[in-house]
Formats: sequence, structure tokens, C-alpha cells
Amino acid sequence: MQPRISVKQVVSAVIRNLGIQDAAREFNTFVEWAFEAEKKIGTFKTFINKEISLTIANKQAALPTDLIEVIDVKNSQDIYFEPHVKSFKTSNIENLNYKYYLTNGYIQFANVTDSTIQVAYIALDTDDDGYPTMEANHEDAVSHYIMYKYKARDYYNQKLPRYIYMDMKQEWNRLCAQARGNDNMPNRNQMRNISKIWNSLIPIHPRYSNLDI
Repeated sequence: MQPRISVKQVVSAVIRNLGIQDAAREFNTFVEWAFEAEKKIGTFKTFINKEISLTIANKQAALPTDLIEVIDVKNSQDIYFEPHVKSFKTSNIENLNYKYYLTNGYIQFANVTDSTIQVAYIALDTDDDGYPTMEANHEDAVSHYIMYKYKARDYYNQKLPRYIYMDMKQEWNRLCAQARGNDNMPNRNQMRNISKIWNSLIPIHPRYSNLDI
């Protein structure tokens, strides 16, 4: 398993490859574009899964700053809470047991007696400086997305021929699909399980029943 790499490494390489002199001016924009690219790749490896114990006060707790999406919420008795969409801020939800909703960086509950709550969530992984990280095999796709977005400025200002812009867009789409496909490729054990499931769906001679495809 390859280690995740910092977005700083990718952005620095793009700045160097494009020969940009004023790197500080473009750095934050490139980081934002890198995050856009990661969301567009959108596989289960784009972000990481975390579990955390949150302290409850006044039926609410502050959510972690790296949260992307809540997966599950449970109490100390392993009772799972269900999400509730609270459409009206002034509505009463006291009668909704084992429900939670998210608002303004907090998770809030209708009825909770525990002092702590367990939350499993999708998180944005960061390096020591607080910059996002990504899978190493996403580097080419993210780099090309940044260059594609950067050169799009010239295209919109009629300084870049359309065929070059379209070539860059097409290459980004190819690399994005490649990164997504690599992430979603089953490993050896998963392939064995798939083959066994497949074998169970078709008649097989007894002497081949224990074999994988």
C-alpha cells in the first residue's frame, strides 16, 4: 500500500513544470483546484474513514474540523442513531428518539442520556502543516487538472487555441477515469470471492467446484 502524499508536493511540481515565477500568488488557488480534482475522482480512497468519541453537552457536540460526511452514530449501548432532516429551526424534535441532525458545525440530538457519543465519519486527511493529502496514484490526474484549469484562463481570454484546451480537458478526463479505476480494482482476495460467487450461479462439475475462475 503506497503512502498518501501531500497536495504541496503536487502543487510544487505543477508550478515548476509550468515555469510560474510568482508561485505564492497561485499556490492557494492550485490547492483548491487539487481538492476539486479529488472530489471529481471521488472513490472510497479519496478521503479516509475515522472514528471519534464526542463529548455531549446540552444535547449537542462539536463536530471535528476534518469531517466530510457522517457515516454512523452510536451510543455506549451500541444503539445506532438515525439522521433527521430538521427543516424548521424552531420546530420541536423532542419526540424523536435516537435521532440526530447536523447544524453549524455541531451534531445535535433530540434525546440522549450519554455523556459521550461515538461517530464514524469520512474525513479529510491532512499533513503536518494542515494541507490535504491524496493517494499517490492520483498525482498525475490531479496535476493535469490543475494545469487544465490554469490554461483555461488563456482559453477564455482567447489566448489559447481551442484544440489545445480540448486536448487538455480530454487528458484530464482520461487520467481521472484511470485513477478511479485503479482505486476500484478488486484486490486478490476480493477477486477470489467474486469468482466463488460467480461459480455458485452456474452449474459446475463436482471436481471443479472448489476452483476459482
